[in-house]
Amino acid sequence: MPWHKKPGFKLVAVKDVRRLTGLELSELLSRQNTQRLTRIEESGAREEFVRVPVELLIEEPPD
Repeated sequence: MPWHKKPGFKLVAVKDVRRLTGLELSELLSRQNTQRLTRIEESGAREEFVRVPVELLIEEPPD
């Protein structure tokens, strides 16, 4: 049976950063190991996320 390492990061929607981490977006992005990402759909709609280390989460995001 293969060994699976737990993920070290979660993608969190920018609108949920404060609720899930207790930090403002600017505070979170100033830390190491965080990254702001944008998904652009075929329709042109944009959705913004932040790659957050799991140890910074105070509440688990829904999968």
